[in-house]
Amino acid sequence: PLPLDLKHWQLEQEKALLEAALQQGRFNQRKAAQLLGLTYHQLRGMLKKHALLQNGEADEE
Repeated sequence: PLPLDLKHWQLEQEKALLEAALQQGRFNQRKAAQLLGLTYHQLRGMLKKHALLQNGEADEE
């Protein structure tokens, strides 16, 4: 139903897709990126944006 906060909805959907891809890829980030049609670095940026990286993982490369 409208009105709708489109930006908030998009962020929620994006986060849900990231979580689903991580689960389906057994938390292998390269596999999750492939499932979403992203590069590994694009996925990492999105994981940081949504605070989905584990402690200490943000500095790994």
